[in-house]
Amino acid sequence: MESHSASFDPEASVSITEAHSRLLLETLVASTPVGLAVVDMEQRFVQVNEALAVMNGIPREAHLGRKVQEIVPEMWPTLRPQYQRVLEGGGAQTVEVSGATSKDLGVERHFLVSYYPVRTGAGVLLGIGVIVAEVTEQRRAHDALRASEQRYRSLVEAMAQPVWTTNARGEVVESAPRWRAFTGQTHEEHLGLGWLTAIHPDDRKRVVRGWVESLRTKTSYRGEFRLRFHAGGYRNVVGRAVPVFGDKGAIREWVSTAEDITERKQAEARAENERARLSAVLTSAPASIAILSGEQQVFTLVNPLYKVLARGRDLLGISVKDYPTPRGIEYSRMIEKAYTGGEPIIEKELAVTSDFKGDGVDSTRRFDVVYQPLRDVNGQVDSVLSFAIDVTERVEARKKLEEWAASLRNQQQWLEAVLDRTPVALILVEPRTGRILFANQVARRMAGGDFPGGLRPEAYSGVHRFTDETGRELSVDEIPGIRAVKGAAVHGEPVVWHTPTGRYSLLVEAAPLPAQHGHPASVLLGLQDVTELRKTQAQLQHAVSLRDEFLTVASHELKTPLTPLQLKLQSLVKDAQAAQTLEALRERVLRTAETISGQVRKMTTLINDLLEVTQLTGPAAPLRLEDVDLADVVREEVERFRVPAEKAGCELIVDAAPGAVGHWDRHRLEQVVSSLLSNALKYGAGRPVTLKVERDRDRARLSVRDEGIGIAPGSLQAIFEKFTRAVSARHYGGLGLGLFITRQIVEAHHGTLRAESQPGQGATFIVELPVG
Repeated sequence: MESHSASFDPEASVSITEAHSRLLLETLVASTPVGLAVVDMEQRFVQVNEALAVMNGIPREAHLGRKVQEIVPEMWPTLRPQYQRVLEGGGAQTVEVSGATSKDLGVERHFLVSYYPVRTGAGVLLGIGVIVAEVTEQRRAHDALRASEQRYRSLVEAMAQPVWTTNARGEVVESAPRWRAFTGQTHEEHLGLGWLTAIHPDDRKRVVRGWVESLRTKTSYRGEFRLRFHAGGYRNVVGRAVPVFGDKGAIREWVSTAEDITERKQAEARAENERARLSAVLTSAPASIAILSGEQQVFTLVNPLYKVLARGRDLLGISVKDYPTPRGIEYSRMIEKAYTGGEPIIEKELAVTSDFKGDGVDSTRRFDVVYQPLRDVNGQVDSVLSFAIDVTERVEARKKLEEWAASLRNQQQWLEAVLDRTPVALILVEPRTGRILFANQVARRMAGGDFPGGLRPEAYSGVHRFTDETGRELSVDEIPGIRAVKGAAVHGEPVVWHTPTGRYSLLVEAAPLPAQHGHPASVLLGLQDVTELRKTQAQLQHAVSLRDEFLTVASHELKTPLTPLQLKLQSLVKDAQAAQTLEALRERVLRTAETISGQVRKMTTLINDLLEVTQLTGPAAPLRLEDVDLADVVREEVERFRVPAEKAGCELIVDAAPGAVGHWDRHRLEQVVSSLLSNALKYGAGRPVTLKVERDRDRARLSVRDEGIGIAPGSLQAIFEKFTRAVSARHYGGLGLGLFITRQIVEAHHGTLRAESQPGQGATFIVELPVG
């Protein structure tokens, strides 16, 4: 509302102009070639511009916080009396000083320095302001010094860019780089009176008339016009020209500037549009609106509906205090309270009597009135907005609802009693808002106690949590119950409800209940608990998935040895048909038979794995127990795997000290070592494999470590399940039964099998068996 207040403040434009002027002044200080600085009471620099830093030959940042004596030590004896004089109460004074600075060591330079006190509004001295102009060259040529001084003062007065100079007749005789950079004119185009052609044709005659008048009267020129811009189009500028007089009072030249005000005019246009738009909104708003300004509470805006409240009186420019009626006095008191307190004040359901229909008959209506303080650009309250909304119908409707509520309570209790005894979770929800009206016993039991009735959808995330069956969190708009209360059809939609009592898989049914028998319209939600059904369904799906995966892998693995077997037999037939000698055929038969035997062994191993699964998961796994040294079993298996290890490029490292003896099935332990060793060669090919046997009190421990691809943390347990693999079957063969069979054998010996691994860092399988 502060910006709205500013739109009706006639002084706002003045404040904006002053702020803009301060900005222009700061820009001039930063860019002026004159040295400017402010020092504190201890002669330390607190502000310094770039021009002074260049004169001193020291960066501007290096000045700040340092004393003048440190910056210009050679000149300090000359400067010190000037600072002392100002500190002792002296006024502004300009003196000429000489000396050397860090810019040119040993070279005497001349400066014209002005000192003036810097005070607060209360007159307290804060420091000393310094203006420095180097006049070394001016000393050498007195006339040139005076001309430069006059030009400098004219430039300060103009305070704008671009800057250009003309002779006494208004003709450009010297190049004006800033003018050419702004307008895009060439050197030849802007000479003489050519600079006038850069002014917009529609403004040129007016500018020329004003310029001729200034030439005639020898007075400064100021005018607003459009000036060509080098990037295209025209820019709005304020042109200023100041005469520079010679020794005998004749004008020697004119110093001119053009201040670009395009953005300011655009801002003023936007502000005016906003004011017009705001006025239109306030005038056409369906509320009684007035703005009362100042302590006298003068009406500065009154819209048509407010005029109705005032019985058609024209209130603009009139003070509320001119109406000393009881209502006028109270109204004035509320305006004053908002004006002095700076905070909005609200009156609820205020009764106002007037001729609202314009038929000469008074009636009483009720209004909610807001008294909103409005602030000017300085943040000060300068007026109050009176905003009144007619709530008569709302008040009457509320009274009727209160009457209906009394008769509805008994019927509501009857309906809730019926629903409360229903064995299905039922919830009544208010349409559109989603506010929960009722939940029966089953719904409350699921929720973990008292159901939070009256809860709106925006608060669901803090009390309820809903996901889909994949575990994805549902947004408020995705919850079936919320969609139902917003009018969407919901029939048997699944959702998972997470409560303190558990996780419920539900099928949601929704049916609208129209208002009847004194009950308001509502939406009935039925929540069918299918949690156990979903668990059974998931188990069946998992079993089917494992079956399908196993059949696919088994089919592939069993076909793998048959294909080369068939090819070898076909090749053998061809050799028999084409053999030249019986000896050649005999050698071919022997080689083919050896290959076929290898494929038959591979198929036998796969079939044996399937038989092992059947045996080990039966009522009791058969074991032939005897005293067995685990180290002996490991060494024997390592010797048997020497050739496969060489083919895999793996060095087998064994650390197995005797003494790890237990009552075990030797054949089964050989299967365990063989399975773990085969697994290590498969996934750690090309790297060492380490087998270690040790005894720890009543336990024997076997660890098989490879340096292969490793196992993801999420698969460390799953790899021991039936038909489960942690890698693609396309790249690594097998039925996914090896580790399952190994674990069954270890557990049949009352031992444990676990894996430790990180992806890319190899894997270690650890078997622990009881020794006693």
